[in-house]
Amino acid sequence: MNKQTRRWTAALCALAFAVLAGCSGNDSITVPSDEPSDAPALPSVSTMKFQLDFFGVATPAVDAQSLATGKPSAEMLQSAAAIDRTHWINAFVRALYVQLLTYDALEEPIAAFALAIHSVPQKQDDGSFLWTYIFVDKETGVEYSIFLYGLPVGNSVEWRMEVSSNNPAQPLDHFKWFDGTSMQTEGYWQFYEPVDESNGIEVARIDWTDTRLLNVLRITINGVGHEDEGDTLEFHQTPAEGMIEHYDASADARCTILWSADGSGSITCPDYNDGAQSCWDEHQRNTACSQ
Repeated sequence: MNKQTRRWTAALCALAFAVLAGCSGNDSITVPSDEPSDAPALPSVSTMKFQLDFFGVATPAVDAQSLATGKPSAEMLQSAAAIDRTHWINAFVRALYVQLLTYDALEEPIAAFALAIHSVPQKQDDGSFLWTYIFVDKETGVEYSIFLYGLPVGNSVEWRMEVSSNNPAQPLDHFKWFDGTSMQTEGYWQFYEPVDESNGIEVARIDWTDTRLLNVLRITINGVGHEDEGDTLEFHQTPAEGMIEHYDASADARCTILWSADGSGSITCPDYNDGAQSCWDEHQRNTACSQ
């Protein structure tokens, strides 16, 4: 299996898990009903995962071939919706593709973290708080036990998520899925992938800023020896504009996509339109870029 095929398969599996974890009716809460008043607030999932909403602009339907290659298929570009909108369609397909590939190892812990809001923390002897909960894969019967710890330290909170699982293919015993630190509007997450039941290695780090007017995430593949080591994906969005920038360290190539609240935007990638900035207007139709 080549690198691209392997990563596309991993992305599909991750998305399937995310849907399962987010929609399962089998989530069971195993904590008391009275939440401690001094428990730290859980950071938003938006500190881990961004949404490509493009300010509500209607996005094109992406076929499997386009998503597998990261470039619009001939069929997609020949559709009625694609007439004079090739820059916008290329930008959307590429943005979605790099988001899936960057997050292919992170979907499961992020989906598990999203369920913490349904749980109630218990205060521990060391001053930390523990959220515990269980969810079950209805198709396989695999049970995942989640242990999320939050320790207030001054003006920050130190976080750690552990997971145990009876999955015969990958049994886990209090494996640390991620840790990190949050302050009021900024922080970081470090994710790990398992090498055995209890131990793991670094795979990716997310540095984030999250305020009412600004959402910034910088995802860095920092696993030593990882095939994508050094790759980064940055996301910035304000009420007026957004940006996603992907850097491929192995090719030393950078792709930047910009969009505005009025629906206009641009794409600049080395392998698209000879690397020239390519723009679309508020109706997502190709247009000349402003100088």
